[in-house]
Amino acid sequence: MKTHYFSKVENKYVFNVSLIVWHLFIALSTVVVATSLVIFLWSIIPASQREVEKRPYPAKRQYPEPIKVELSELQIEGTKEEAPLVAPEQSQTAPATTQQPVEDTKGKSGYDSSLSVLKTLIPPAKYSWQGSGDWTYPLGERYWTFYKQEKYRQWNSTEAGLEDKLKAAYRRANAENYPDKKLILDGYISVIKLLSEERRLDALQYLISNVANNISQNVNTCQSLGNVVSRMPKDENILYINQLSLFGKRNPSDGTPFIDYIAIIIDKFDVSKRAEIIDRLIIGYNSYFGDNLSMLKESTDLFLPLIARIKAEHQPKAIIQYYGVFRSKNYARDNAIAEIENEFQQAISEIENQYNLDQFAAQQQYMSDKISKVKYRLKSLAGIGGGILVVVLIAVVLVFFSIQRSIRKIEEKILMQGTSQ
Repeated sequence: MKTHYFSKVENKYVFNVSLIVWHLFIALSTVVVATSLVIFLWSIIPASQREVEKRPYPAKRQYPEPIKVELSELQIEGTKEEAPLVAPEQSQTAPATTQQPVEDTKGKSGYDSSLSVLKTLIPPAKYSWQGSGDWTYPLGERYWTFYKQEKYRQWNSTEAGLEDKLKAAYRRANAENYPDKKLILDGYISVIKLLSEERRLDALQYLISNVANNISQNVNTCQSLGNVVSRMPKDENILYINQLSLFGKRNPSDGTPFIDYIAIIIDKFDVSKRAEIIDRLIIGYNSYFGDNLSMLKESTDLFLPLIARIKAEHQPKAIIQYYGVFRSKNYARDNAIAEIENEFQQAISEIENQYNLDQFAAQQQYMSDKISKVKYRLKSLAGIGGGILVVVLIAVVLVFFSIQRSIRKIEEKILMQGTSQ
C-alpha cells in the first residue's frame, strides 16, 4: 500500500515537475544555441575600418598689398650699375671611345632627317663641324707610313667635333635611343632657326653646353627659349641664350616658367636693351628675391607701367634700382607674408598630424575588432556545441523517463487485469 502511494506521487508530481525542469533546460539550451548562431554569423562578417575624414585646410590670410615704388624714388642718373652675370665658359666634352655592341636603330631615320635639317641651317661647307687635334705615332711615323694601320697612330683631340658634342649632350640628357635624341635635337633646331645663319653655330654651342639630365626639362627649356628668341632683335648679342639655357638647367621647377614670363614682358622694353634686361631679371631672381619667382613677377609687374617714362639707355639700371627700393620699402610686408605662411603651414601641419592620429586610432580599432570577432567566433562555436550537447543529453534522459513511465503503466494495467480475474 505504501509503495503504491509513492508510485502514485512519483507519477503525478515528481515526474511532471522533473519533466518541466528538463524542458526548461532544453528551452534555455535552444536560446543559447540560437544566440551563439547569431553571434557566429556576426563574427564571420569581415570587420570594416572606420573612414577618417581630413579636415579642410583653412583659407590663407590675404597678403598685404605691396608698397609701390614711384619713379621719382629711383636715382637713375649717376647710379652705379650692377655688374652683369659673367657667362660661364663652355665645357668641352671629348667624344666617348666606348662602343655599344648592339645599336638600337629604331627611329634612326627620323633622327637623320632632323640632323639633315641642322646641317641645312648650319652648312658644314661654311662652318666647321670637325674637331681639332693632331696625330701622334707611338712607335714612330715610319711604321704608319709603311703599314698604314691605325694601330700605329693615335688621334689626340683638342676640341670635339659638333656631332661628338651632340652625342655628349645626349648622354648628359639620358637620351639613350634615337627618338629621345630627336626630341633633344628638334628642340635645338626650334631655337637656332629663329636666328641669322652666322649666329646659329654659337647658339647651338650654348645649348649643348647647358644640358640638364632630364629629356623633358631640356625640351621644355628650348620651347620656352624659342618664344624669347622670336622677340629679340636679329643682330642682338646672343649671350642671353647661354644665360637662359643655363638658368633652365639649374632650375628644374622655375626654369621654364621664368623663361615664359620673360617672353611675355620682354616686348615692353626697348629693343636695344632686351638682352641686358634679361640679365637684370636673372640677377633679380637670384640676388634680390631669393629664387622666389612669384615675388620677382609681382615686383616686375609693378615696374612695367613705369617703362614708358624711362629712357631706353636707363632701363637696365632702373629695373635693378627698382628691385632694391621695392625690397626696402616692403621689408615689413615680407615679414608679414612670412608670418602668414608660417601660420598657414602650422595649421596644415596640425590638420595633417590630427589626420594621421585619427587614421592610427581607426587602424587600432580595426585590429581590435578583428581580434574581438575571432574571440566571439570561438565562443559562439563553443556555445552552439555545448547547447546541442545539453539538448541531446536531456533528450536521452527524457526518453529514459518516458520509457520508465510507459513500463509502469503497463505493469499497472497488468496488475489491474490480474486483480479483476
